[in-house]
Formats: sequence, C-alpha cells, structure tokens
Amino acid sequence: MTFFRGRTFNWIVFMRNCGICLIASCLSIVFIVGCSPSGPEVGEVSGKVTFKGQPVKEGTVTFLNPSEGGAGESPIDANGSYTVPQLVVGDYIVIVTPLMEMKDTDPGKSPPAPVEKSAPNIPVKYRQQGLTPLKSPIKKGKNEFQIEMSP
Repeated sequence: MTFFRGRTFNWIVFMRNCGICLIASCLSIVFIVGCSPSGPEVGEVSGKVTFKGQPVKEGTVTFLNPSEGGAGESPIDANGSYTVPQLVVGDYIVIVTPLMEMKDTDPGKSPPAPVEKSAPNIPVKYRQQGLTPLKSPIKKGKNEFQIEMSP
C-alpha cells in the first residue's frame, strides 16, 4: 500500500480494475468489428475467350471498372477458359492481352525488357481500354461472360 494525497492506494485493486477495463475494451472492439458490414458486394465471372470460333490458348483477361476504380484479372488456360474470383459489383470494361515475355531489344546496351508475346489471335482493339468494345456488368454471385473476338 502506498499513500496518495492522503489516501491509501491499493495496487492490487488498481491492477485488477485495469485488467477488467482492458478486457472490456478488447471485447467491445471485437464486437464492433465483428458486427460491421463485410464490405461491398462481390461477384465472380468466368467464361471462354475465342477468336473466329477457336479458343485463345494463352493471355490475360482484365476487367476494369472506370467509375469505381476496381479491377481484376485472370490468365486464360489452354481451353480458352478464365475465372476472375472476386469483383466488386458494377459495370466493367474488358480487355484481353497477350502474355509478356522478356526480350533483349537492344543487345549489349540495355537489360532485357518485358514485351508482348506475338498473339495474332488477340486483335489490337481488344488489348486497350480506350478501344475495346467489350463491356460486362457484374452482379452479386456467379456471372458468365463469353468473349468472342473478331478481326
């Protein structure tokens, strides 16, 4: 016991009260965080990428949300299929790009740089945000978006 301004101070009682306050504060934080909304609604989108009816066997499909700023992408598999597991609900612009590869574009003068791999089955108009005609709304849950490209 210590005297504090003429009163007896009991450290055991003080520490017990601090412990109770700390536990109550932690439980309050867990309760508040646990009961808050889980975030924006999301959807999943999948489909197949084809060019002239044939599957595109490699590349990347990217969904861009110009109004919200969100994006998601997926590699294209050997069957032309892709899946983007989580996109915030909204309207998206879709681009399809070839894979990147490292090339020594200036031998001996600069290090190899990433360049687009040759992909004649992905026309240029589908590769750029400002040119692509592909648009897709994403709703909550599972969505399907088939991408049929033409020259």
